[in-house]
Amino acid sequence: MNHQPPPVSRIGWDDQKIMRTRRELDSVKAIMKENVQKIMERQGKLDDLVERAQRLEEASDVYVKCAVKIKREMSWKANSLRYGIIAVSSVSAFAGLAYSFL
Repeated sequence: MNHQPPPVSRIGWDDQKIMRTRRELDSVKAIMKENVQKIMERQGKLDDLVERAQRLEEASDVYVKCAVKIKREMSWKANSLRYGIIAVSSVSAFAGLAYSFL
């Protein structure tokens, strides 16, 4: 025997209910498509954000290296000036001491 389901009209469904169900289904499908698009857009934005964060990290590494180099140079200049003043003072003091023995 053939076991086919009874026709729609026999199980209590009428055309209006079927159409309403189809509209609801179409509405849900449209919402889901929109959600998938939003997810894809969000993923693209996240990828861009990750890329920008990596570039920022690289730039900050360069900045730190440059700052350390400048700090060393400034420290060297400050120390060399200090050592120069000490050397000139020492030479002057030594010359003054030597002159006093003459």
